[in-house]
Amino acid sequence: MDVLLRWTWIRRRSPAQDIEDFRNGQPLQVVGFTKSIGGAVMTSIGRGRKIARLRSGFLRCAVGEMPVWTDRAGGKKSTTLRPPFALKPVEGKVRAAPKFERYDLSTAEGTYNLAVPKKDADLVRYVFGQTGD
Repeated sequence: MDVLLRWTWIRRRSPAQDIEDFRNGQPLQVVGFTKSIGGAVMTSIGRGRKIARLRSGFLRCAVGEMPVWTDRAGGKKSTTLRPPFALKPVEGKVRAAPKFERYDLSTAEGTYNLAVPKKDADLVRYVFGQTGD
């Protein structure tokens, strides 16, 4: 999406603008990847071995509401994330997505992995810091 915005000379919003919009009550969606939120989807890699598949989706954030992860495959795979939250950065790159950062997200139900765009990382850190207060 950023490439299309650059081609049309439309400037991408800044992380500070996104945080301000969130504070003012505007719901926001952050695209991301996970292997574990909503349950792992296993993919066969041969010889009877399986691995958890990386899935894309959206993290919906709104003031006064619990964050909700929705798989890109559709609304059937939505998971509401409940506090208390702890967001911890994880070293390493996201395979095939160099502009994303990895995190371990701890919630009341357990710990999940999450990858979000580097440009949206400030907003995600703010949301999970504020929601748990």
